Amino acid sequence: MSVTRFEIKFVDRKGFEKPMPSPRPRFRNAGRFPQAYMPTNYTKHKEYIQRQMPKLLIKNSIKLTILFEMPMLKSWSNPQKQRMIKAYHSKKPDIDNLLKTVLDAANGHLWIDDGQIVEIHSAKRYAETTKIKIKLEEI
Repeated sequence: MSVTRFEIKFVDRKGFEKPMPSPRPRFRNAGRFPQAYMPTNYTKHKEYIQRQMPKLLIKNSIKLTILFEMPMLKSWSNPQKQRMIKAYHSKKPDIDNLLKTVLDAANGHLWIDDGQIVEIHSAKRYAETTKIKIKLEEI
């Protein structure tokens, strides 16, 4: 059973400063037929995440642990920021939508298909630096 750990870091650039939740698909008319697509900023965000992942293409079952370290509000005072480090982040975005973005980015890169994942543990917490910590265990 091998274990892989890595982090996805975020920068102060529009669209890449914090983890992005998966949005709903958009639709447009292509002639007589509706066509579904995902917004461009979401696909760019997924590519940004994927570039920081190792190319593993795991074929076995996987136990996955993901910790989303979310940014603190800029309006908070320094003492309040110190109190909130490691506190759970219970505001939007929803954890399931954040997970969906990471799982979509990892499909065909970390693993063949996300159907290989048999167990997921995840959490959202406040942190000084925004990042996603990922731990993969092959079973």
